[in-house]
Amino acid sequence: MRPRSRPPAQHSFADLDFDLRHLTIDQWQTTVTVLTAFGNIDFYVPEGVNVDVSGISVIGHRRDWGRDTYRPDAPAIHLRVLGFVGTIDVWRVPQDMRDAS
Repeated sequence: MRPRSRPPAQHSFADLDFDLRHLTIDQWQTTVTVLTAFGNIDFYVPEGVNVDVSGISVIGHRRDWGRDTYRPDAPAIHLRVLGFVGTIDVWRVPQDMRDAS
């Protein structure tokens, strides 16, 4: 059985907060694809989850915030991004701040 194909998240001329802190991961690897133009994306992920970011940002940049600790026994989120005139930030949030805004 082939996995279901889902369309990527898309947005333009806005900021997007993509909060994955309360995500229930039922597979060891999950892929999120995001296309953005003229906007910023902030990904919030819990510490302890492996995050792999790939893609490109044209006239913008990608940044990682927080502790990036690889754990071989932890689930992995693959973020595939394509950005144009904007920033893509990944925020690794400690467990004690999981419910903070």
